[in-house]
Amino acid sequence: PGPLINLSQTPRSAGHDLEVDGIQHYSSTEVDEDGKDAKPDREEYARTMRGDRSLKLAGYEVFRFGTAELEEVRSAEGVLREFFAALYREFKVTPT
Repeated sequence: PGPLINLSQTPRSAGHDLEVDGIQHYSSTEVDEDGKDAKPDREEYARTMRGDRSLKLAGYEVFRFGTAELEEVRSAEGVLREFFAALYREFKVTPT
């Protein structure tokens, strides 16, 4: 999957890429419904890291979240509020 959000360009970068990394980013694809039987997969993780490097070399600033951070709505709201507040401050963005 592609980025969750791609913010507009800033002078410092080509853009900002927010990604949510799930179990498929670091484990084998042979898992049960709950992901309980997932096995770490070095090759899959390496593919994820190659993609991350490619985005960075293309000038994007990449911000990654783990699915565990965003699974519960209440905690996800706090994580995202804190992140966007810091992002907006850093890049002097005024939310509309």
